[in-house]
Amino acid sequence: MAVTIYDEPQKYSSAGNPLMFTFSSDETGQPNFSFIVEVYVNGSLHSTHQVFRQFNTLSKFDCSGILSSTLSSPLIVDGTLTTFYDSAINEYYIIVYEKYGATPTIQASDTSATLYAFNGSFRHQEWIDWDYQEYNADTASPSIPVKFMTSWPRAKRYFCGLNERIFLGILCDDSQIYLRAKLYDSTGSLITSSIVSAVLNEFIVFDASPSILIANTTITTLDFDSCAYYTIEAGQLTGLPPTFTPASEAFRIDIDLECHRYDTKRLHWLNKFGVWDSFTFTLVSVDSTNVESFGYQRERGVWDNTSYTYPLYQGERVTFAKRATDQLILNSDWISQEVQQWLVRELYESPVVYLEQENATEFEPVNITNSSYQFKTRRRDGLIQEQITIERTYSYTSQLN
Repeated sequence: MAVTIYDEPQKYSSAGNPLMFTFSSDETGQPNFSFIVEVYVNGSLHSTHQVFRQFNTLSKFDCSGILSSTLSSPLIVDGTLTTFYDSAINEYYIIVYEKYGATPTIQASDTSATLYAFNGSFRHQEWIDWDYQEYNADTASPSIPVKFMTSWPRAKRYFCGLNERIFLGILCDDSQIYLRAKLYDSTGSLITSSIVSAVLNEFIVFDASPSILIANTTITTLDFDSCAYYTIEAGQLTGLPPTFTPASEAFRIDIDLECHRYDTKRLHWLNKFGVWDSFTFTLVSVDSTNVESFGYQRERGVWDNTSYTYPLYQGERVTFAKRATDQLILNSDWISQEVQQWLVRELYESPVVYLEQENATEFEPVNITNSSYQFKTRRRDGLIQEQITIERTYSYTSQLN
């Protein structure tokens, strides 16, 4: 009697893609044979499933539907610099039993490794090439800096205003990691740097906004006044005296110091990694409103004592209420084809989008109404700009007439 688990997902995998296990038994010829699969989430039994033999002595089980229903990625705007993103990642494992006999009973079993599913979802081509070590700050290959969890084109400048917000996520595989911020002036000279410890957990989100760095590190407002760009790194402190050893890329964020002609609008959206991407639309925006009327048609005329008259004021078509839905058209500045292609794919396909308000402490949920997009290229389209239409989620209903 033996059950063997052959294939498992990677240690860290996206819950929006298959989390497939394959397993077999050497007793599949027994009467009434089946596999019993128990799924454990965060150490507790979530559900039990019966699975029958599918190929020779083998069968398979996909946990993605179970894990994805347990995850969520809230926007963290409480001013915390580093946050364990516990709602967006869960620990799980399965136990596979064999069950058979004239009166079927549970027999031998095998237990999978303890794995982690995060609230991400990749296109098929990206998913089959996924390697969590590329995003794991505790990687066994420190010579290859791991990436923060965004697909922003790294060769392009990523802008953030002094009063805007920006978020970065990283996997850290249960090791204590530290965050280092380094500020540079326009000549590339270092202004200052600061190192802070991050929470000890598997999935961390950094609020790397200038205002949050000022509030939580030794970096001051005066430092940012002369800053042209800054970098964010995750790594370890080693040796005596402690030395910061980078484990991640140095993600560059340029300070947007341009005096804009129009009011800017910054959007934050849930990206495919389950973290938050951001982009500011700097050209003119257009507010509009769709108004829907609700009414009825009544008989003409009114009684006036013994006469039936037709006064002008009485009206035939009556509106008893109206509902207004606001829309906003946003226009980007001129952007590169790499940024445009990143923007439309990540933003238009995101299920959750927020509009950052002026004080960067309030975030309004909005819906992107663009139903299709096209990858633009400089050779075909010349100067590239992107226009999106968002629908405000709060409608207005008038008083009843």
